[in-house]
Amino acid sequence: MNEPDPTDRASYWRWVKAMTRFCDTDANGHVNNTVYGQFIEAGRVRLITQMMPEANIANPWVVARVEIDFLGELTFPSELDVGTRVVRVGNTSYTVISGVFEGERCVAKGRTVLVHAVGGKSVPPPAAEKALIEAELLGPSGVDSPVGRV
Repeated sequence: MNEPDPTDRASYWRWVKAMTRFCDTDANGHVNNTVYGQFIEAGRVRLITQMMPEANIANPWVVARVEIDFLGELTFPSELDVGTRVVRVGNTSYTVISGVFEGERCVAKGRTVLVHAVGGKSVPPPAAEKALIEAELLGPSGVDSPVGRV
């Protein structure tokens, strides 16, 4: 499967709303780069809670890597939509992409690798959990065609 474009709103079916806060801004009135990671985290947490509603959010899935590309400036106030989706499932990990959108404009894209770790070591997840994550690759319709918007 080809990986979807993280800057295209049509690539996502899992969404969360976010807003910039005055305290997020720097002396120039721009949203600080560290805040973009919080928006991406909010999307990732929403994805996990929707994908595995019975799972404890403090489950053994730990963030092993986060990449963020800053594509545009944000100011206060801004209303945002954060899209997140699974793009890869491995033996002990899975990868998600995220897009932070102000309207139709993508202001940041992210990529996060989560690893199933127990006792400080990566281990395969329970089969039922892995099946839920693999199903997320295909989306809500069971085919690789994202639907829906915020």
